[in-house]
Amino acid sequence: MRQRQQFLGRMVPGDGWMHRLRPGWKLGGVAALSVVVLLFRAAGVNAVLLAVVLLAAVTARVPLRNALAPLLRIWFVFAAVALIHLVLTDWETGLRVASTIAVCLLAASLLMLTTSVAQLLTVFRTLAAPLRWVGADPERVGLAAALMVRSLPVVADLARVSGDSARARGLERNLRARTVPLVLGAVKHAQDTGRALEARGLE
Repeated sequence: MRQRQQFLGRMVPGDGWMHRLRPGWKLGGVAALSVVVLLFRAAGVNAVLLAVVLLAAVTARVPLRNALAPLLRIWFVFAAVALIHLVLTDWETGLRVASTIAVCLLAASLLMLTTSVAQLLTVFRTLAAPLRWVGADPERVGLAAALMVRSLPVVADLARVSGDSARARGLERNLRARTVPLVLGAVKHAQDTGRALEARGLE
């Protein structure tokens, strides 16, 4: 249970180099990796980047079971993507799309496991500071960005619960049984987050 709670938003305690690295550099690394993935759009490049992210996790002394948790929890999404492209396009496209999702998700997972939400909020607030000149509130923009990052592992955990529930009912091959509870859970999470913000005076 403790590891699951950590995955849902708390960094895994540690003193590895990723924990000591400034949050801005880590966020910039994830952004740069995402740009590379989108520019090359190749399964081979994605495989190399996956190896790089896993190597970073190992050298930073982050447990692999924590780093790989998001991929294992939504494995059926990758299977569905591969199947859809196998039918509509070809297996190479399916592999490329699935590996692209895997790289970005794994990098985001490593970021969350080595960075607290408070640190991310500070970075987002700093990046949003120039928006003050166009009338935007950097505090609100930073909070929105932090909530978005915070929601990624929550959605991944909802996917795992939906999969477990479908499997318990013998519907592990039923896509609707897996996706409908996931969508409803994500909507409920968004509504609960909105109510919590409104209760604190944040519209």
